[in-house]
Amino acid sequence: MDKEHKQAAVAMIKAVVLLQLKVLLGAARDLVVGPTAIVAAFIDLVLLKEQEPRFFKSTLRFGEQSDRWIDVWSAGRHAEEAPRENVDALLASVEEVVRDPQMGARRARVLKRWAERQIARAHKRAVAQLSARPASASDGTSPPTERTR
Repeated sequence: MDKEHKQAAVAMIKAVVLLQLKVLLGAARDLVVGPTAIVAAFIDLVLLKEQEPRFFKSTLRFGEQSDRWIDVWSAGRHAEEAPRENVDALLASVEEVVRDPQMGARRARVLKRWAERQIARAHKRAVAQLSARPASASDGTSPPTERTR
């Protein structure tokens, strides 16, 4: 087998593995979104008199966005098309890290610093929200609502 045929075979195997990963990812998403949509619709039905339905629509939007992100059939596109920011980009990054351990270590350090900053920001926001909470909310009592009157 010459070099060109070997490269084509490796590319085909890589595309098949990627397709299978995406199909599994889509199936896992479907297993989560299906029951979540039922629960969200039930909650929206219970709260229908008080508010417009929003949980079911949010679940549908999440499903649509995750479908675009997984992009199962992207391997069928022409190579000239611009790559999309989706699971393909994530898997390419993982492959790059596996092939070059030094780059992987650098990216891991950068990711760790980013995660630490995000946690610190979330902690500051939580502390600020707790300190801004009214006194009646912090002592466990709340003002009367339509249902408690």
